[in-house]
Amino acid sequence: MSSPQDDGSKNSMGISTYLTVSLLVGVLLYLINKKFGKTIKNWLFASFWNRAMKEYHATMRDMKKSHFDSMLEHKSTDADLRKRSVLRVLEIGAGPGANFEFFPKNSKLMVVEPNAFFEPMFYENQHKYPDIKMEKFIVSSAEDMKEVGDNSIDIVVSTLVLCSVTSVERTLSEVQRVLAPGGKFYYWEHVHDKPGTWLHLVQNLLSPLWNFLFDGCNLNRNIDQTVLGCKGFSQVEQKRFNVPLKNGLWGFIRAHVMGQATK
Repeated sequence: MSSPQDDGSKNSMGISTYLTVSLLVGVLLYLINKKFGKTIKNWLFASFWNRAMKEYHATMRDMKKSHFDSMLEHKSTDADLRKRSVLRVLEIGAGPGANFEFFPKNSKLMVVEPNAFFEPMFYENQHKYPDIKMEKFIVSSAEDMKEVGDNSIDIVVSTLVLCSVTSVERTLSEVQRVLAPGGKFYYWEHVHDKPGTWLHLVQNLLSPLWNFLFDGCNLNRNIDQTVLGCKGFSQVEQKRFNVPLKNGLWGFIRAHVMGQATK
């Protein structure tokens, strides 16, 4: 029979072992997160977003088609491409490639996407649209598109992207730089709801956590106002609207804006 002193020693050893193991596990998780945290989050977000976009795209397809239809009337500033009815299109933050069907046939497409895990999903979708010529998939941020030349693009497209860039202003500056004179910037973004609404307040409260969970996405950006205040565009046409998706996470981003900005 063990003595109370022996039992106390065993309990102390058990607690000490538990604390030591917990500390080691904590340090290991910290080191893994420090070295691979961004990679793991990017992989998880790409997998989640690919599935989520199927519901969103199916619901919003007709509205998006109407928004992008005017691309068909745009003419390239490059004389040779204009003769062949070809447009140079740049999509920033293309994700899994949900917008292929909206691009004019014979478009020359370039993509800037910061999350490399989207690339295989993107090319899987791209095979369904052989009339779109894929020029380059650049893994980079929209704030630094140095691989895209000045005045070299006819159309820039952004859908649900400006919410998560580090700087909307720097991104718009890069968009203006790469657009040819008279080029168009098509954007479709979720935005901060109108002041005085419950959603406006909830977006403010949830934005820090949302940013952490969803790859830097911000719920409370007034993207429409930022585009309007950007001096490099000669004309801006935009419209606020609410998406019909209200269940689950979509309810927090139902306030949207769609627009066209001309260089």
